[in-house]
Amino acid sequence: MKKITEAGPYLYAIAIAAFAVIQLVTQNFLTCMLPVPATLPLRLFWVDLSSAIWLVAAVGISIPRWRQMAAVVAGGLFFVFFFCLGLPKLMGDLYNPNEWTPAFEAMMLGSGGFIIAVHSLGCSPDPKWVQFGGAAGLYLFAMSLMIFAVLHIRYNDYIIALMPNWVPAKLYMSYVVIAAFLLSAFCLFTSIKVRLAMWWLGIMYLLWVGVLHAPRAVGRLTVEVEWSSLFVALACAGIAFSIYHRAVDARSGGVGRLVAVPIQAGG
Repeated sequence: MKKITEAGPYLYAIAIAAFAVIQLVTQNFLTCMLPVPATLPLRLFWVDLSSAIWLVAAVGISIPRWRQMAAVVAGGLFFVFFFCLGLPKLMGDLYNPNEWTPAFEAMMLGSGGFIIAVHSLGCSPDPKWVQFGGAAGLYLFAMSLMIFAVLHIRYNDYIIALMPNWVPAKLYMSYVVIAAFLLSAFCLFTSIKVRLAMWWLGIMYLLWVGVLHAPRAVGRLTVEVEWSSLFVALACAGIAFSIYHRAVDARSGGVGRLVAVPIQAGG
């Protein structure tokens, strides 16, 4: 268990490196998450620049000494996309689920960067702005889980259609996913059983990677959305495992003690 959860930052780093590679290969922004207008001036330049930032950040996150700043940069770029693209489009079309999903995926991944940044310098205390970003990131991550639970409820038939044919009791499994999102959000908001919730949330996302997204991506090698969705799930698993370790550190009362958000290591 420990080895799996300690891999959280590395799973996130692999995912953002994959986003960069996908953009560089397609010479386009991630269509499943970044609704960048086709009329954007110097579009290819911004595609390459954002890809380069994610690649450098991925390398930095993989090196503990550089992890904090690299994670902040990665998370900050996702928030730029959220506030400049996702949120305005969402506000202009509130009843369109195709606007809610990319916006809150960007928010989740941005939150994850700041969550991973907290306590990444060993015994050195985190700057106040990093503490604030990590604390806010926990709440934003929880809010995103609630949004996706609502979307799953509202569009449950579509979610069921995405499941492989061999999956039994599809309706039941869709309810399990909805419950997992809601319970995980509840645990984060209330600081109850955080370790237990984040362990199972991370495992659920990893199962999605192996059971759902990987077969779809391999079967449709040239479809960018399938690969992007796979690495979104991988990044979310990494975020969940990173929160798990923050909760463990909170119980120990050591340098990993959580600041601003009083998560207790329940479970």
